[in-house]
Amino acid sequence: MGTSRINRRSIGALRRAERGMTLLEIMIVIAILGLLASVVVVAVMNQFENSKVKTTKIKMGTIKTALSQYKVNHGEYPGGEGLKKLLNPPEGMKPYLKGKNVPKDDFGNPIIYKASSGSNGPPFELISKGPDGQIGTDDDIKLLGP
Repeated sequence: MGTSRINRRSIGALRRAERGMTLLEIMIVIAILGLLASVVVVAVMNQFENSKVKTTKIKMGTIKTALSQYKVNHGEYPGGEGLKKLLNPPEGMKPYLKGKNVPKDDFGNPIIYKASSGSNGPPFELISKGPDGQIGTDDDIKLLGP
């Protein structure tokens, strides 16, 4: 009789171990996976946004260099037409920037060029509207001339 009791207990324990996960356990696992996925998505999106800001700063640096070359060749920074003069310089010179249109930031907005009219301060300012697409907000990206 002693061995049959042990066998019955062993068989009962094996059946409980083989029956699998309950619905509640599956729901808990799904909830945990959802939380982990949301943390990963937020981290990836933040990195994506940061890379757009960095790329925009690089583009603005390229434009700043082109503006400096323009000044060396023409004695002044572009005026009225702004960055369009870098694409179509006077006197048949080769363009200072590639492309046919005014460069855009990585958020799809044109980079704004503001020439200074006075002798105080920087000779120009480059502005990106930033992620929100509105000028004058905290996320604007600015680069001042020399």
